Formats: sequence, C-alpha cells, structure tokens
Amino acid sequence: MSLQTGRLSAKYALSVAAMVAAGGMALPAAAADLGGNCCADLEERVAELEATTARKGNRKVSLTIHGQVTTALMAWDDGDRTDVYIVDPPTVGGTFFQFSGDAKINPNLTAGFTIQVGLDFGARSHQVSSADDDGVNPNVAGAGAGDSTMVVTLANWYLDYKEVGRVTVGRINTATAGISGIDLGGANVIANVNVGYWQRSFDAVGTAFRWNDLLGGATVNGSTLSRANAISYASPTVAGFQAAAAWGENDIWDVGLRYAGEHAGFRVAAGIGYASNVGGTNEVVADIPGETRDEPRQIKGSASILHTATGLYLSGSYVNVANEQFGNVKDTVLWYLNGGIAKNWTGLGNTVLYGEYATVDNAVVDTNAGVSGTQVGYAESTVWGLGIVQHIDAAAMELFLSYRHFDGRAPGQILVVPLAAAAVAESETAVSAGNSDMDVVMAGARIRF
Repeated sequence: MSLQTGRLSAKYALSVAAMVAAGGMALPAAAADLGGNCCADLEERVAELEATTARKGNRKVSLTIHGQVTTALMAWDDGDRTDVYIVDPPTVGGTFFQFSGDAKINPNLTAGFTIQVGLDFGARSHQVSSADDDGVNPNVAGAGAGDSTMVVTLANWYLDYKEVGRVTVGRINTATAGISGIDLGGANVIANVNVGYWQRSFDAVGTAFRWNDLLGGATVNGSTLSRANAISYASPTVAGFQAAAAWGENDIWDVGLRYAGEHAGFRVAAGIGYASNVGGTNEVVADIPGETRDEPRQIKGSASILHTATGLYLSGSYVNVANEQFGNVKDTVLWYLNGGIAKNWTGLGNTVLYGEYATVDNAVVDTNAGVSGTQVGYAESTVWGLGIVQHIDAAAMELFLSYRHFDGRAPGQILVVPLAAAAVAESETAVSAGNSDMDVVMAGARIRF
C-alpha cells in the first residue's frame, strides 16, 4: 500500500468514526470492511439514524425538548381516615414536557416559541381526596379511575430585542406568575407558598368545607400560578431589576417588578406584583349582572436571602386578595415563611434542611353564590412543616421527604351579602363553627430533562 493510499484510508476511517460517535451507536462489524460496498453500508446506516431522529421543520429555528417528572408517595391522616397515595405534586409545575426554540433575525433581535403540555388530571396531589385517589377529570365523559388528562398549558411566540425587552403573545405565564414563590434555599420543589397544592380537595373533617376553602381558595393557596391568553412585555435586566406587564382575556392584567443580586456575601432575590381579575388559569369570576363593583384584585410578592458561605437562608411571601365581588368583605391574606440551611455535604449537590410556617386570615367561604344573595363566612388556617431535600446535580434531580400539619377553623358567622343595590342591607347570622386538622407526608423526587 502506498503512503498516499494509507493517508486516504486513515482519513476515511476517521470520518466513519466521527459519524458513528454522532449517532451514539456502534457500526456493525461488517462496516469495518473498507471494501467496495463500504459507502453503501454507510449510507444505509445514515438513513437508519435519520429515520429514528426527532426532526424539526427547518434549519433556521432551533428545537429543544425538555421538561420534568415529579411523583411522590403521599401519606395522609385527615382525622377520620389514613391512607397512602401515589401522586403528582404540582408545587413547582408537576409533570410536563415542553418544546421551545428560537432563531436570530439579527445580532440583537431573536424570535422564539414555547409549547408546553402538562398533566392536568390524574392523581395530582391537590385534586385527590379521601374518596378519590386518582383525582379524575369530572369534565371528561367516561374518565375512569387512573385516567390522566394532558393539556396545552403554554403556547406562545415572542420577539426579544436585547436593549428593548421581550414581547410574548399567546397562552403565557403572566407578569406576576411565580412572583410569590421566590426562593434561594432550594426547598421549593416541595415546600413553598402554594400550601394548598398538597391536599386542598380533601374535606376539612368536622366542617362543611374543603381545605381549599379554609386555605383561602385557589387564588390564594396556589398563588404562584397565573396563566392566560394574553400579551406580555418584559424589560431587559438593569442593575438587577426587571419589570413586566401583561394584558389578556376578559381584561385580565398585571404588572410585576423583580430583583436579583449579590451583596457582601449574601444573595438576594425579590419580587412584587399587582393583578386585576387574575386567578390561576382564567378570570376569577364573571361580571355580576347589574353590579358596578371592581373585580378581584391581588397584591403578592416574595423575597429570599441566602448567606453563600454558610448556606443559611430565609424566604418569605405575602398574598392579599381583595374579595370585592362579594361586596364589603375583608381581604384574604396569606403569610408564608421558609428557612433553613443548604450545603453540599455529600458531594452530590446541596442538602437542604428546612422548616416552614404559613397563616391564612379571612379566607372567604361562599356558601350560597348567586342565589338572591351571597352568604360569606371567614375561615382561618395555619400550616407548619419541616423536611429535607437532596439535590443530585449529576442527574438534574431532587429527592425530598417532607411533613406538613394543617389546622383550619371554619367560620362561626355568615355574612349575607345582597347582589343587587335595591336589596336589603347586609346582615350576619351565627352558624356552627368547626375545626379541622390534617397531617401529610410527601416522599418523592423530581427529575428534569
């Protein structure tokens, strides 16, 4: 063999090896034969790889597939029964997958998109109850035990100009989404301000209500969620600050301001927002005929501080919901605190030891909505808990073991609120008060991809 022929053979072998590495699989033994049929074998292998590869529609817009899976064992005791379920906790999104991508129009302007599909029903921890361990979708005919329903939770496009900001249009997270759940400690995978995401569909034994009512309703106990068909604007980050605003369906609108920075060995993050007529995934309540009162409003925010040397941290949240759709009714207020230490003692990633405490005051329980008058009572609840979260950096994973105790007090007075201006004045009547408590343990994991 000549020197020139040897060089060509070596070059061809290196090309084959590079293609094999890119495909992530070894060629069959016959492919090592560099005889006359080598190119045919190689072309056939390339065709096989192309047939099993996820493709995108063009070469101009990137495509990334990512998401997470979150599942746990949920052991509960509601004072009447005890049991253990396998659930999907939606504390920080639950289980979903997402397609996203972008393309540079010029060095400063980028266009992109997001499509997210998430688990909507099917053994989610805030939908199961003592009577239903699957939390099936009541809106889907024929949905049986164990069935799951996937929905498109986000579907939007955006234009991002470096020095101007980003405009997003479609099914979006609005400006205040997540603003009440800022946390630097790393326990929020299972422990954060969304205190109702553990068990709110359970009956509060000893009362006429569910835990969702005693915890202030979904707008309060699931306050980080704010999705809508809307348009939003997010500014560039300047000196650690970023502003955002959104407007959408049924005159939903909100504004938010966030900050993140590091000072003298402390990391700090905070945010505050104001929202009108925003309630989770849609409008809180339809306009009441004949009424001129404002629709529900929210003020919510959170802050977190972490000492980088010791790992000690403290996070706090505040949620205030104005119940103006009920008339002269007090605001519902939630306070939440989470603190502890986060250190990498194992080499796997941070181990977070934490404790948490929350109160909900003036939780409105609507007992007779829309029938000549609205009967409203005030409930109160406290929540405390503790746990451990082990981050495993090599697998983009968190393992958690967490405990919470819920203590709720149902109202002893009912306020009768007339719907029409010509109706009689508001009045209060005494009812039987009730107390309820519940213990829940969550043990599970989240893995991201």
